[in-house]
Amino acid sequence: MALLEWSDKLSVHIDEIDAQHKKLIDLINRLNEAWKEEFKREDVRGVFMELIDYTKYHFTSEEKYMEQNNYPDLEAHKKQHQKFIDKLNKLQAKCSYNSHEVYTDLLSFLSNWIVVHIMHSDQHYVPYVAGVKQ
Repeated sequence: MALLEWSDKLSVHIDEIDAQHKKLIDLINRLNEAWKEEFKREDVRGVFMELIDYTKYHFTSEEKYMEQNNYPDLEAHKKQHQKFIDKLNKLQAKCSYNSHEVYTDLLSFLSNWIVVHIMHSDQHYVPYVAGVKQ
């Protein structure tokens, strides 16, 4: 069973961003599976690095949408993204890639953050990016 499941509650109704959010959820689920299976250090590390890289790509893409549509809280949203990247970098530095405790913390952080961020913070920019200001 997957750690996270996509639902319409998570949709921002922008196909490109929804596809990126789905990919992030898939990467978190893959990280969880790699961790649960045989816990091969190389597999877990590879998925974690892919997650970090893709997260940076997604944030850049999302911020471009917000900038192009004059989203008024862009700077605050960028700060949330940077805090997330900083936390991932700290967890990466902390990981020995064989510590179950670190991965439990990592997976808990990732699954909670992405759902809360998409359902709350990301929903605020939707009217601007969709071209319909509230």
